[in-house]
Amino acid sequence: MKIASRYLYMIKIAAILLLSMTTVWLFLHALYFSSLLVLICILALAISLYYDRRMLISRMERMISGIRNADYSFHYPQNSADQELNRLSKEMDQALQLFRDRAQHAYMEEAESEAWQKLISVLTHEIMNSIAPIISLSETLGKEEAPALQSEEECLNMRRAMQTIHRRSAGLLTFVENYRKLTRIPQPVMQPIRAAGLLRSLQQLVEADHICFTFSCYPEQLVLRADRNMVDQMLINLLKNAGEATEERSDPVIQIVAQQVGSEVQITVSDNGTGISPEAIDKVFIPFYSTKTKGSGIGLSLCRQMMIHHKGRITVSSDDQGTRFTLFFPV
Repeated sequence: MKIASRYLYMIKIAAILLLSMTTVWLFLHALYFSSLLVLICILALAISLYYDRRMLISRMERMISGIRNADYSFHYPQNSADQELNRLSKEMDQALQLFRDRAQHAYMEEAESEAWQKLISVLTHEIMNSIAPIISLSETLGKEEAPALQSEEECLNMRRAMQTIHRRSAGLLTFVENYRKLTRIPQPVMQPIRAAGLLRSLQQLVEADHICFTFSCYPEQLVLRADRNMVDQMLINLLKNAGEATEERSDPVIQIVAQQVGSEVQITVSDNGTGISPEAIDKVFIPFYSTKTKGSGIGLSLCRQMMIHHKGRITVSSDDQGTRFTLFFPV
């Protein structure tokens, strides 16, 4: 029969008091050897109490040190032999998890605010760059008189000016449309999705773009709760990026691994492409930032926004061996 730690603590205190009185009685009756033995027992109990409390203090010190150094991965070990300490450890783990969630939420809000500030800066820069030449060309054309436009060269200049206005206007319209996509993401319709079936259908969808990948699921019957259309959109975007990253490889390899880890379902898209530079990897989720000459810079931003709507997250790691994007869906 196991004794709860608080009762064991009280029993040890009571035993020390009882043995202390016994030692006094033995000493008064000149039983010095017996009193010495009892004193040794008292000392052993005192040392036992010290180590019990020291163990608890040591756990608290490790927790405080972890928080001070921004290490929120610490968990209290649970000892099946001590139900009281197990309960305390469980409560401390729950408190730490709540602290982690709040810290993560605060970090996400700060990162989101910074991203929107950068987005506003990009919007202002892009719109001004588009509007300035349109206004200038419009004013120039407005000053021209029809009778004066007689030479072929003047007609050619007029045509070029109109083409420039059209091109910049079309570019600005595309930019605004991409911005609307970022701000009009609907709430996800959550439903159970079999990961194997999802990835098998994706293979057929991306074949038209000449993208081939292999996949694995652990366990085989893995199910996640998410919006099917959004998950398709995110994975197609990541697979297209992986396909572009491996274009120069003679042996391109793209893999998807879906697995349940703890209370999360993780879907990792990895490739053996050229990788992302350290300077760019911190910016890939910023709206309208792109390392590709013809990239819109909204694909990964959309993925990030969709994962936030799923109360999940997306991470990226990259080196000279390739790039790995991981989607984390809460179970």
